[in-house]
Amino acid sequence: MRILLISFILSSAGIVFGQDLPTLVPVDPFDPNGDAARLFDAIDGWGTDEDKIVSVLCYRVASQRDAITTIYNSQHGSLADDLKSDLSGSFQTLAIMLTHSMVKFLSIELYETMARSGTDETSLTEIVMSRSNAELAEVRSFYVDFYGHSLVSDIESDTCCAYQQLIIQMAEGQRDESNVVNMTLVQEDVVALYEAGPAIEETDEVVYVNIFSLRNFVHLNEVAILYEATYETSLTTVVTTEFTGKEIANALVSILQYSRDKARYFSEKFHASIAGAGTADRDLMRLTVSRCETDLGNIKSAYQTVYGESLSNAVSKDTSGSYRTALLALIG
Repeated sequence: MRILLISFILSSAGIVFGQDLPTLVPVDPFDPNGDAARLFDAIDGWGTDEDKIVSVLCYRVASQRDAITTIYNSQHGSLADDLKSDLSGSFQTLAIMLTHSMVKFLSIELYETMARSGTDETSLTEIVMSRSNAELAEVRSFYVDFYGHSLVSDIESDTCCAYQQLIIQMAEGQRDESNVVNMTLVQEDVVALYEAGPAIEETDEVVYVNIFSLRNFVHLNEVAILYEATYETSLTTVVTTEFTGKEIANALVSILQYSRDKARYFSEKFHASIAGAGTADRDLMRLTVSRCETDLGNIKSAYQTVYGESLSNAVSKDTSGSYRTALLALIG
């Protein structure tokens, strides 16, 4: 049995998972009382100093912003309400997002993907797929306390069939998070996927759901590479052919893309949020806030490579005012 322990992975598709490069790191020294007072000064009285708001909320990580918000709320009332009263448009939405802890932010974003008219399966998949088991456990706990019902129950109400089972299993945080690649298991999964799909008349969806929701991402990338080498067909082509429901097919493709190169996956998500007529502002905000403390530095490099311009420049062309200033501060 051949087992590989991989801490920095290189494959024919390029770098898969290496060192994460955030664009926002904790400020040190940190003075939450001074920051709360600075925000109050920016909001209180006639006029609002939006630059001062940016200087605090966009240069502190989520845990620090949460501490600032707690102090502000205890001394001056609700920071979120004050920002809602004094600001408008996308900058208002982003500023309020930045008052939340990361677990609250993620919980609200997940809720919003299912609360809108028609479930936003693409965003639901992105959020659940990209968070760690520990983060998902925190979200599940917060979600039920905040909304009075569980994340899983909302997923059950808003999704169906194989896609529902895939998202639930990922949301329950059952994925292997090691970088261990057991090549014997990789070979077994390749055969299992073939025998559950192209080899039979009706796809055995459970096999695909279990492999794609439970295996670690490095393992899944090796499965995709070996599958194509063995059967001369990409696994992406297989899932889009075998699954008639676009939600499950798109989700499986997203998992393959993320497994192959997560920075490129997110660079494409950023591009989709600003490409064409109009801007998908909620997506742009979510991507920026959720990745800036993790790997937005890697995503910026991937964006430059794929699209031939910097992410900052692309975002700058599609936004304006304090909203643009805030996003660019987070992007770094």
